[in-house]
Amino acid sequence: MAGNLQAFTTKEFKERVLRVQEQMERRGLDVLLVHSPENIYYLSGHQTSGYFAYQVLALSQKQDPVLLLRYLEKGNVDEYSWLEHPLTWREGDDLVEKTIELIKSLGGSSTTIGVEKNCWFLTSAIAEDLARRLPYSMFVDASLLVDCVRVIKSEAEVDYLRRAGKIAETEQRAALRTIADGKTEAEVAAEVLHAGVMAGCEYTGLPHHIMSGYRYDVCHANWTPKAILQGELVLLELYGCVERYHATQMRTISIGPPSDEVKLAVDIVVAAQDSGLAAMRPGASAREIDALVREPIRKIRSDYYNRTGYSTGIGFPPRTAEWDALDFNEQDDWELKQGMVFHMLALASGFGISETVAITEKGVERLTPSNPRELLVK
Repeated sequence: MAGNLQAFTTKEFKERVLRVQEQMERRGLDVLLVHSPENIYYLSGHQTSGYFAYQVLALSQKQDPVLLLRYLEKGNVDEYSWLEHPLTWREGDDLVEKTIELIKSLGGSSTTIGVEKNCWFLTSAIAEDLARRLPYSMFVDASLLVDCVRVIKSEAEVDYLRRAGKIAETEQRAALRTIADGKTEAEVAAEVLHAGVMAGCEYTGLPHHIMSGYRYDVCHANWTPKAILQGELVLLELYGCVERYHATQMRTISIGPPSDEVKLAVDIVVAAQDSGLAAMRPGASAREIDALVREPIRKIRSDYYNRTGYSTGIGFPPRTAEWDALDFNEQDDWELKQGMVFHMLALASGFGISETVAITEKGVERLTPSNPRELLVK
């Protein structure tokens, strides 16, 4: 039975499970334990802001997944998930014993069990206790197994990302209307949050980043009571979120005429990213895309080390994206495929710009399509 607020059809959820089960079979996994809230949501639809409490989804090669979660959270399964009859724990229960019971229900304790070793929500205490109390099972690292399935989006997922992209652009326009000499970053944030929520934005995996003046180089800086002053630059990295799917747009606003150095940076940075976006299509090399953006920027910033993009999609705080699975950098290379969605970014000398894009059969679709790709001046 579908949940009242189920974001996707039961058919789509079952197709996702099947793709993960195919990967489990290739790796020889009898059971997969999924602890990350993003992957639990991807396979079950279950979501809660209470993921600080222990929850796990267990999957065998042939059966539907089974959820184990805090009894208090059961209502969220009824609301959001296609799964029924989750197992629950209550305060004072032995969480490891409950997890062992779940594993045994899917095929016994003498099995090969995949665990997400890189997941923040599988503590070393629980992982070590599981291994100690299941001595005849073999635990193997299945980190990113589900994440790598997630990087190819369905059309329904891309549609949520389109909606999130429009929200991010709405937030950018609200910021542009508000920013002026003497306005504070906090006042800008208030207008951004109001505009986003009224446009349908959910709580975001990261707070909006609003950085003005000397704070431009404070990475991932949140808003403060600092006043924005004439002659300063304001960097905005704003998020739209719909059904936990995130789209991001970065823009820069100059309060008054920009310097010649900034004007030069704008021309180089925009042209570099335009070149990278134009080359993005199925079969393209991620490292070659990265170089198209990175190398021109190094003419004005020799130490440019930042990633130039990463996979985006489902996010729960403290993250909005899937950069662990796919990242544009100088070291890694992989092939772009239709259905992938990325946040692509470039910045130097006080100017930053970014877009969220989907890979289509012929190239890219900008999911943040409307706001001009230029330095905005007030």
